[in-house]
Amino acid sequence: MKRMIAATGAALIALATPAIAEQPTVVIMQSLTGPAAFMGAGVSEGMAMAFAEANEKAEFGAGKSVRVLVEDDASDRTQALTLITRHANAPEVRMILGPTSGAVAIAGAELGNRLELPIVTLTNNLDIPAAGPWGFISTQPPRQMMSYLADFAADTRKVERCSTVSIKEIEVYVALRAAFEDLVREKGVAVVSSESVSSSDIDFSTLATKIAGQDIDCLFISAMAAQGGNIVRQLREAGLDEKVEIFGMNTFSSPEFTQTGGGATEGVYMLSDWVPGGFNDFSVAFAQNFQAHAGRAPDNWAALGYTIGRVAIEAMKAAGPESGRDAIRDALSATRDVASVIGSGSYSYVDDRSPVSGSNVVQIRNGTAVLYTE
Repeated sequence: MKRMIAATGAALIALATPAIAEQPTVVIMQSLTGPAAFMGAGVSEGMAMAFAEANEKAEFGAGKSVRVLVEDDASDRTQALTLITRHANAPEVRMILGPTSGAVAIAGAELGNRLELPIVTLTNNLDIPAAGPWGFISTQPPRQMMSYLADFAADTRKVERCSTVSIKEIEVYVALRAAFEDLVREKGVAVVSSESVSSSDIDFSTLATKIAGQDIDCLFISAMAAQGGNIVRQLREAGLDEKVEIFGMNTFSSPEFTQTGGGATEGVYMLSDWVPGGFNDFSVAFAQNFQAHAGRAPDNWAALGYTIGRVAIEAMKAAGPESGRDAIRDALSATRDVASVIGSGSYSYVDDRSPVSGSNVVQIRNGTAVLYTE
């Protein structure tokens, strides 16, 4: 399997002209290693591809290009803050696209505000834009994101009694679970129990036995991909009725989910930014180009990264890539209707830097995530 990015320290990519000291620079800082690498590696590839294409097409002007550096934040707070501080001291750096993990993103955005450097985090924690004008989120806020899945569960699958499970020490996972619970309750669905696990847990036998014995027809899981697959597998091993429909968030739109959960993941529904294979000419072209460059089909995270990359590119073009950080920050805030390969096909920042992009529901069928159809 080929990778578009080889990241040892800082990797220089996507150059149309030789780098010079004051060449406008964007830092892609994602989790290439660590717990969030299942998201960060693909996001980095998608972002890198977007900038490579923009440079090749001279989108920033004849003879101009943007220098891109790729860094690994390793899902580690100290490493992320060190990288942000280092790059904030380089005047040519216009923005940082990262960190990946919600557990690291708040501290990164707070530092970006102090250093007056745009920080476009991958998470959807609204505390980030609320903390100051330099911090951005990339995925839709919890209630907006969960509305797609809650509507699907209640209106399309017509579930009546749900239990939920989430990671307890990472705020965004708790917020997504709470949003799902609130939204299905509003539709008359009973929430039977709310269970919590640690992000480091691997033995779910006690939890699985408890849930398998409940009178439910629905289970929502808010966890990372590999852990979610492990939970689903142990639930089915504990005897969870096949009639209980399982719903997951977009973290499950990663190969690690089915690799870990195996056949137990068959039939699971999940949110997905990306429709495998694409849904219009723009997204289909992205899928084909990514396949040609990376040697594999794009997943949810590569598609999300490509879209965020395109948003950053359009902001730099609107401000002028040689403009200062404040102009690029303002252009990011004013982002509207950028062509996107995810969700509904359009990406905007509204209501004080809250992204709107749409979402889809996919289902695991024959071991592969496909767009849900009746």
